[in-house]
Amino acid sequence: MSSANVFKYENRLAKTLVQKGGMNADEAISKAQAAVEQVRAPTLAEIDSDLASIYGLGERLRSGRDEAALAAIYAASNRIIATAGIFELPELGKAAYSLCELISRFQGQNRFNEPMIRVHLDGLRLLRQPQDHSEAHRNQVLLGLRQVVAAAVA
Repeated sequence: MSSANVFKYENRLAKTLVQKGGMNADEAISKAQAAVEQVRAPTLAEIDSDLASIYGLGERLRSGRDEAALAAIYAASNRIIATAGIFELPELGKAAYSLCELISRFQGQNRFNEPMIRVHLDGLRLLRQPQDHSEAHRNQVLLGLRQVVAAAVA
């Protein structure tokens, strides 16, 4: 029988955390929140830019299916999904996700329904200003968008 080689593993993160002079949890949270605040305005501007792009591309869909427009809407919606929740816009992120799901279903089934897209664009407009609507109203909008996506498979 041969002898086994034993390697000592050093967890550098754990070692750093137990050393004196590091940040405590409250300091780390405060620092992270400050970093989020630094990027709040430019990120919200990017979200608004993506929404403007989506609305403009939606106009191109009035005349029928446009693969390039659908792909661009999907990409912009995906960017919104990635950032909206961080900046207290979780319903907007959910609506953007629903729009991505709808587009995916259209592409997978080689279908297209412009009114279903239009409903999602209206939902995005409404949910961009959540303070103007009650939580119950926002939840109803999201429920309606999910129903629209579910109907896309019928």
